[in-house]
Amino acid sequence: MAQVWSRAGGNMDVLRSPDYAERKAELTALGGLLTEAGAGRGSVALVSGPAGSGKTHLLQTFCKEAENSGALVLTAMASRAESGLPLGVMDQLFRCETLPAELRRRATALLAGEPSGARGPDAGPETMNQPSVEVANGLRSILLELSDRGPVVVGIDDLQYADGPSLQMLLFLQRRMKTSRVLLLLAELSTVRSPHPVFHAELFRQPNCRKIRLDLLSRSGVHTLIEARLGPAKARELTEAYHAASGGSPLFLTALLDDHEAAHRPGGEPAVPEPAASEAAFRTALTDCLYLAEPSALAVARAVAALGTAGSPALIGHALDMNTSTVEHAIASLAATGLLGPEDFRHPATRTAVLAETPPDTRHDLHLRVAAALHHAGAPPGPVAEQLCAAEQAPEAWMIGVLREAARGALAAGRRATACAYLDLALKECADRRQLAALTADRMRIEWQKSPLKAMRHVELLWEALRAGHLNGHDAGLLTRGLLWHGRYREAREALALWKAYGAASDPTESEELAALTTWMAYSHPSLMTSPGGTLATAPRTGPDAARPFGRHAVSVLYRLLADGAGEAAAARAEAILHSVVLGGATLESLHAALLTLLCADHPDKAAAWSDELLKEAEQHDAPMWQVVFAAMRADAAFRQGDMATAVRHGEAALARLPASAWGVAIGSPLAVLILATTMMGRHDEAVRYIRRPVPDTMFEARYGLHYLHARGHFHLATGRPAAALTDFESCGRLATAWKLDLPALIPWRGGAAEAALALGLTTRARALVEEQLTRPGTRQPRTRGTSLRLLAATGAPEDRPGLLRQAVELLRPDTGRFELARALADLRDAHEALGEREAAEEAGRRAAEMMASCQVPAEWARPEVVVRPAPAAPATAISAPSGVAPAASERAAGPAGPLKEPRPPAAEVLSDAERRVAELAAAGVTNRAIGRKLFITVSTVEQHLTRVYRKLDVSRRRDLAARLGLGAPDAESA
Repeated sequence: MAQVWSRAGGNMDVLRSPDYAERKAELTALGGLLTEAGAGRGSVALVSGPAGSGKTHLLQTFCKEAENSGALVLTAMASRAESGLPLGVMDQLFRCETLPAELRRRATALLAGEPSGARGPDAGPETMNQPSVEVANGLRSILLELSDRGPVVVGIDDLQYADGPSLQMLLFLQRRMKTSRVLLLLAELSTVRSPHPVFHAELFRQPNCRKIRLDLLSRSGVHTLIEARLGPAKARELTEAYHAASGGSPLFLTALLDDHEAAHRPGGEPAVPEPAASEAAFRTALTDCLYLAEPSALAVARAVAALGTAGSPALIGHALDMNTSTVEHAIASLAATGLLGPEDFRHPATRTAVLAETPPDTRHDLHLRVAAALHHAGAPPGPVAEQLCAAEQAPEAWMIGVLREAARGALAAGRRATACAYLDLALKECADRRQLAALTADRMRIEWQKSPLKAMRHVELLWEALRAGHLNGHDAGLLTRGLLWHGRYREAREALALWKAYGAASDPTESEELAALTTWMAYSHPSLMTSPGGTLATAPRTGPDAARPFGRHAVSVLYRLLADGAGEAAAARAEAILHSVVLGGATLESLHAALLTLLCADHPDKAAAWSDELLKEAEQHDAPMWQVVFAAMRADAAFRQGDMATAVRHGEAALARLPASAWGVAIGSPLAVLILATTMMGRHDEAVRYIRRPVPDTMFEARYGLHYLHARGHFHLATGRPAAALTDFESCGRLATAWKLDLPALIPWRGGAAEAALALGLTTRARALVEEQLTRPGTRQPRTRGTSLRLLAATGAPEDRPGLLRQAVELLRPDTGRFELARALADLRDAHEALGEREAAEEAGRRAAEMMASCQVPAEWARPEVVVRPAPAAPATAISAPSGVAPAASERAAGPAGPLKEPRPPAAEVLSDAERRVAELAAAGVTNRAIGRKLFITVSTVEQHLTRVYRKLDVSRRRDLAARLGLGAPDAESA
């Protein structure tokens, strides 16, 4: 054996193995010591290294090779469990099966003769009593006898757990074996503080002692091991990641490679991300390492895992009730194993693995301790709340406040799920009723962003809190807004009354919150602001002071606009608010009011751009409630611009983001735009589908009902039911007037009523409606005034029409009112044509056709309405609805298959829409060529339509068409 190591520098087969990458020098050094021992120069080698560095593997490998080469090997392994047994290591050593039986009996007798109480397990190596010396001499004699036969290797692993008397014996033997053929090989865990400082001092005093330290593997060593197991290609791919994750620890590296091979085994589980630090082999290695390390290391590792950082030993010490010095030593020990980097575990999955192996009760208690330590150190609420959630408990009163503050912070950062988790724990643990109400309101506020319907589950508890006087103004406002959204107006009135009864008007903060709510209600839910006597229950302040508090500025600007009419000053203030206000639950109303102000101030282009920006922000926040608000506003802006396809797209998107039951009364807003847009595009079947969607009756007590009635009126008008249209427009007007929302820029109901009156032949009434509209606030805006002038022209003499229509065309702009401009141009074409001004008519017609096409609207919209009186047997069926509204209840009751139109003569039912339009014009005496120009079709197409009409109606002459269609000649007004 000695000759082999001497000639070759060690066993070459072992040294060539990749398993011993970066361990060749150590094996060579041990081989040299064995050679020296074989020559009669005995020595001691102490191999040390952190947990997982390969000490045991090195010791076992060397002992096996030494035995194969002819040396006698005696081994023992100390353990934490047996560290209290005096001479336990020596007893294990001399009971080895490799020791001849006779010598084993002698050693057993010697050790048994040592007085059991003479030396305790913790006895130091400083002094030995006489019986111990005699035992030591006897053991030395046995070793010398063995060495006469050949070299002897005595290997002891995990020396850090050795008992005191055994350490005394080892020092005794070391001092007396310098000329023997014995190699004493010891291996121990290196720690920051040596468990046996005196033993080490005595051991290293002797010249025949060699210290060998095992370091963690370098990047090159990791590459060598990976290459040996997985090949060069994988080694190049994995070396960096595996070196970082393992820290160079052979134990962890081997475990990671085991997990890699298991994950990539043919037919096995799908491949996992590299490296898979949460897999079985790594978890086992991690547990082994932590339990083998010094006692404080396990507790500190768990604390680091709970805290998420090792950068604060004092904080960890506070949580563990451990002094800072001990924590620092444990952290250094963990770093030496390769587990810890400068601040945290080297691989993020290690944290999960450490916490997973911790018993649940211990883990929860640890998180609670860490939370208290963080709070004591003045940490922000977020980290403290994270620990409380991990502990699944918050037993102390201060913890509830921390959870609530942390929830606010998480919500502001866009982490809604985290905020909900904090609040849910606080709600579970809170015992104070007032605090419980505030927490419930916070939870409802968060859920409202996601689902207004789900958020209403908190209403009952908030009601109880409001009745008990436990709800502050901010939360009372939340409850009231929720009730209003869902049309629960009776309860909303009761909530407002209770709020006022508890002194909302006397407290400045409460008063401000109440004023903000009533100002918002004045334009969103105005029916609640009107008492039975007809006066406002709470008149919103509109002076300068009312606009100052944050959150009310935009609402106040809008309310003043509704009262006084729009202007550029209002638009400028609205844009300033949009520039300065950040999107959030508390600012949603302000932003919505600012956008509506831009729409009413004749700036749909700016409203569209801002809606797009806010919609993107709402999507980033994953807040469907915010998304539907801005999608509906975007749809409205697109419709006002004349971009019908975009209006439909955003209207549909708004409806898709929330289920119908979650929309409440606000569903009228997107439905109104969709009904209008699809009607103007000639897609009447789609418009019918929107009209048949169920809506709450209380929608007609909110502003959204006005938009819906106005839209449905235009649908009736476009589909040949002017009487039903007039009913809807007038119902809309009565409500708008009663609610002080009679602003043409918001809802131009008089314009729609005037068109319906014209279709009924009521020219004088139509003119009165248009003239009255021109006197309303805000009608100096180009879009509103231009539209009004177009309608006014339709009520005047033919020779007066071109002048008014030219004014309308000059006022209307393609970017803010493309569709209205197209209609004005079409009317101008017809006015010129009626006066025989062919060139002017053709130019206006060409521009009208281009504009209609850009709006995605069929050319038929460019023709003037045929003024006819409906048949006497076809009255509009009105429905009863709140506050004098007359929507089509019979239509709704009829369901999807029910009628949605006034009765028409049966003969006309067989005609298509295109055939009916041609037939009506022909019945009115219009020539085929004129019909073609008005409908933008060829003369040949007109003739084909008429051929089919004659066949279907069984007539042969134009003059018979009127009777078969149930049309009378246009006559003078009678009412």
